[in-house]
Amino acid sequence: MSRFSRRQFLITALVCAAATSCTRQNQSQSNTTSSTSASRVVALEWVYVEDLLALGIQPVGVADIRGYKTFVDIEPTLAETVVDVGTRQEPSLEAIAQLQPDFIIGTQLRHEAIYDALSAIAPTLLFNPYPDALSQFDEMQQTFRAIAERVDRRDAGEAVLRQMQDTFKTASDRLRSTKQTNRAFILGQFNETTPQIRLFTDNAMAVQILNQIGLENAWKGQIDRFGFNTVGIEAFPKIEQANFLYIAADNNTHLKQLQENPVWKGLKFVQEKRLYSIGAETWVFGGPKSAQLLIEKVTTALLGK
Repeated sequence: MSRFSRRQFLITALVCAAATSCTRQNQSQSNTTSSTSASRVVALEWVYVEDLLALGIQPVGVADIRGYKTFVDIEPTLAETVVDVGTRQEPSLEAIAQLQPDFIIGTQLRHEAIYDALSAIAPTLLFNPYPDALSQFDEMQQTFRAIAERVDRRDAGEAVLRQMQDTFKTASDRLRSTKQTNRAFILGQFNETTPQIRLFTDNAMAVQILNQIGLENAWKGQIDRFGFNTVGIEAFPKIEQANFLYIAADNNTHLKQLQENPVWKGLKFVQEKRLYSIGAETWVFGGPKSAQLLIEKVTTALLGK
């Protein structure tokens, strides 16, 4: 442990012993307001980077900027002046402290263990994108509103959510007005490192977003906290009547190998050309802007326009 880290934990212990504000944020708490609006924000998870940008705020620090720019394809983009503060799993406390933030946002899953150290630097909120008592889609909206409130952008936040709902309605209307009658889908994501495929379950936010435009998930796998099952080709014959929406690069090695597999070639959604690529950069763990982009991509793919 670095000298800075030891000092931070000592400070944390003193602060937490003396202050009642050192409390964790969870979804059962609704009071996320503060008398002071935050302007220098550090985001330790990509969805909260997206949320801040959607609200018109450039964070001062972000965990894993390279990964964010690779996987999260939304406007507005991250400014070049934003500082990388390490990985999402192990952010640098020293780098964060040097930025002198007035607000830090992270997740319970990754940052619960360092919550006290983060709180010694600046007020910190940790959210849970995978709640038990709330749908992932509802949690995303609730958290987005909480962040908008904290940075004094409530009206801007509501405008973003209205735009998202308008996109859903437009897409739903377009699908109803065409000959696209097959509402059953499966959503898959190909990995670059393994031949298996993620199939998203009913509790996944991406599936719940697609439900908003009248599509129905045909994959009824075991419910998983993160919203997907990892499967092999043997899972597909039971769901071959559905449209297959998938996330993968065109040159994905495992997708190319699968295309030569006799079982794959025999699937009805392959033979009937009901496979729809929605791009490698489609991010299904994001905020309102990613939800909007997902719907736009899926609608375009299904309608061929």
